[in-house]
Amino acid sequence: MKKGEKKMRCSHCNNLEIVKNGSTGSGKQKYKCKSCNRQFVQNPQSNKIPEETKQLIDKLLLEKISLAGIARNTQVSKRW
Repeated sequence: MKKGEKKMRCSHCNNLEIVKNGSTGSGKQKYKCKSCNRQFVQNPQSNKIPEETKQLIDKLLLEKISLAGIARNTQVSKRW
């Protein structure tokens, strides 16, 4: 480690024992904590889903439209 460089800490347990753990689909470096086994990226980007989209998804779910169809048309991941 270079002089003056800060050591990265786990975003969950604040431990210093961090190892590189592959990369995301967008090319960001992933890290893993040796203590709590959590995976994280250094500067996560949060993509907030607008309230109107959430309300639309709720309505579409009540109409018994498939989850894949809702995700595709609202451009929100199925996992969300």
